Parts: sequence; structure tokens; C-alpha cells
Amino acid sequence: MFPTSHPFRKQVALWSVIAFFLLTVPARAQTGSTKTEKPAAAKPVAAKPAAAKPAAAAKPPASVSVEEALQLTKKTPKDPDAYLALGAAYRRAGRYQDAVEAFQKMVALVPNNSTAHASLGAAYMDLKRTEEAQREFQKALKLGPANPAAHFNMGNFYLAKGRRDDALSEFRRATVLKPPLADAWVSVALIDGELGKPDEAMKGYQKALAIDSTNVRGLTNMANALYAQGKIPEATSLYRKALQYDSRNQEANYNMGVAFADAQIFKQALSYWRRVVAIDSTTGVAESAKSSIQILEDYLTSQQGKVIQQAPTGVTEKH
Repeated sequence: MFPTSHPFRKQVALWSVIAFFLLTVPARAQTGSTKTEKPAAAKPVAAKPAAAKPAAAAKPPASVSVEEALQLTKKTPKDPDAYLALGAAYRRAGRYQDAVEAFQKMVALVPNNSTAHASLGAAYMDLKRTEEAQREFQKALKLGPANPAAHFNMGNFYLAKGRRDDALSEFRRATVLKPPLADAWVSVALIDGELGKPDEAMKGYQKALAIDSTNVRGLTNMANALYAQGKIPEATSLYRKALQYDSRNQEANYNMGVAFADAQIFKQALSYWRRVVAIDSTTGVAESAKSSIQILEDYLTSQQGKVIQQAPTGVTEKH
């Protein structure tokens, strides 16, 4: 960790407190306490809420690219699962309006399908069109009251409106329905962390990963919790694992940069933060990465390149 008197630490500490809360506002949850006794280095950010991944055809949406999904819609234009895959691919690419149009086509094909309306609502949430999102989530719940994806996405809507208790109720409902959703457990864990229940939060992350060991959001937020406890080797191991499953995940890349900055391995910190910006320069995480880069570069310039390159246990320059 940076010594308290380290000038770069002081600059990052002031910025990171602001950035940390801005980045976690959409989830209304963060790891650790808001009270600090001394300045701290930049804090890891919570991974953003993800729409539930409803079951699809032979190949799940998460593994289909936009190009592959477009081919599916051309090959089987009447197959709603093809548009489910296309909409999911567009969302991952940040093409939210295109995702809305894909899910609208799915709804047109299967107007009484709960998953179709839940997916459309999630895309509306991406565009901050909350009234339309709420309408779709309500339809999804009416059509499929036992659909965990509908409850999970309604929980995300409630979080966006600051209704934490209602959100927690929906997330818990999504954890007991079949199939249970890993992301729902992650959301429960984040709220438990906000409520000052770190042990319960850790149990939630463990349950999420027991359902899906590749869940990047679960891996990243569990790593955040471990990092806050000072368990740096365990945390960085999980960040690396998250990046193995999704190398373009901005939160995991940003948090690896935080770990390297905290270790004073500044070259690697800059590398990870620049990667965040290259992935998508318009997100909140990217804005924080830009600020981190500027602060660190200014510090390095002031030190005339005299940088300490020694890492604490658990943080190395291995990619």
C-alpha cells in the first residue's frame, strides 16, 4: 500500500472517493465502509448490474457475436431465439438502440413470452428509458411470475429508482426460482455489503460462483470484498480469473490497475487503465480510468521518472 505521506496517494485518494461512489450509484451498493481513518489509494469499483441471461437455443447468447447472431436471423427469421441472441450481442457491444430493435422483433414474434419482455426492458434500462423498462418488466412478471430473469431485472429497475428494499426482495426471489440466477446472488451480496454485513456478502458471492464459476460480475465483486479486507493475493487472483473469461471487462481491468498502482508498479497500472479507455471511452469506468491516468502521469512527470517498482506479496507484473 502507499505510505500515507506519498504525494500520489494523496491525489488518488481524493479522486477515488468521488469515483468510487459515482461508479456504484447505478447498483446502489458498494463493498466496504464509507468511513476511513486515513487516506487510501484508489478503490476497486463494483461490477455493474447485468441483465439476466435467459435460456436460448443450442448456442447461448453470451457466446454469440453480432455477426453470428445476424446470420442466425437471416437463416431463421421467424425464430425468436435468434433475436434474443442478436439483442444480447448488441448489448454487449454497447449498441443499445440496436438491442431494443432486436428485442422488439422478438416480442413481435412471441408477444406472450416473459423472457422477450424482460430482455426488451433491460435494453430500455441501458438507454435510461425507465418508464418503458418498467412497463416491459411488469409485462414479463405478469406473463411469467416464476421467471427469475423477470424478477432480477425488476430488481435492477428498483435499484435505479433508489428502492433498495424492493430491489432486494426481487433479487432474493430470483435466487429461489428455477433456474437460480448467479447474478441475483451477486446483487444480494452487494446490498448485504452496503448494509454492513460482510460475512453475508461473501456467502452471496460464493453461492453465485457455485451456480456459475465463470460469472465475471461475481468474481470481480468478490475480489473487491477481499481487496477491502487486505487480502491482496486472493483479490488479484480473482481479477485475473475474471479477465480470463472476459478480457474486455472494464471493471476487472480497472481494478487490476488499482492493484498495480497500490503496488507502485505504475507502468502496469497505466497499461490496464488505458485498456479500459480503449474498450469503451464513454463509460463511467473509462472516465475514472482517464482521471487515474492523468493523475499518475502528472505524478510521474513531477518525479522525473523516479518510480519505485516493488510490489507487495500477491501483485506481480504477470498478465
